[in-house]
Amino acid sequence: MGDVTRLYLVACAQTTLDSEGVFQGPTNHELSRKGLSHAKLLGKHLKDHEINSFYSSPYGGAFATASTIAASHRRGVVRLKNLREMDFGQWTGKPPSQLEESDPDGLIAWQFTPHEYRMPGGETLAEVQSRVVGALEDVVSVEEGNGVCVVTHSIPLKTAMCHFLNEDLSIIWFTPRQENTALNIIAFQDDQATVSLVDSLEHLGEDRPT
Repeated sequence: MGDVTRLYLVACAQTTLDSEGVFQGPTNHELSRKGLSHAKLLGKHLKDHEINSFYSSPYGGAFATASTIAASHRRGVVRLKNLREMDFGQWTGKPPSQLEESDPDGLIAWQFTPHEYRMPGGETLAEVQSRVVGALEDVVSVEEGNGVCVVTHSIPLKTAMCHFLNEDLSIIWFTPRQENTALNIIAFQDDQATVSLVDSLEHLGEDRPT
């Protein structure tokens, strides 16, 4: 049997844009004070785990999250373009309340048939899933036998977990929420993926979001 590669898949910590409730793009993507605090808690939680390498989305918040976790392991972080947030197209920077007036039909489609909807100028969930899973499989191949931590964003993470749990994208809103700093662990061996932890916020303790 081949060596086990253990993937620690993490959702980006809270950013300053999260409190605004907008569809986020690559700009102004920085951790909030709470986000940095929670990333530090996750870093402390994973300090004694054998993690050899760290990768992240190129967005600032995800990179800062990964860098904070990596600090306790004295490692750097590699940014991968295909781990970036979903491209929300013309919705980028807008809150749902604004879209209720400007694009109500699109917002309804995104809520009820997300797997079939493409935002104007944006990506589909299937496209996000394809590039994110492809990036993760490439990382696992390169890091065979190692522990590796990857930080991406909630929707890309949810699409990836749908893939590894053999769940359809049509039920993506009914899968675990993957809130900020949520931790998932997947073991890869001989082309088999075994999910051992999903959407854990154990590291936050009493500070767990409601």
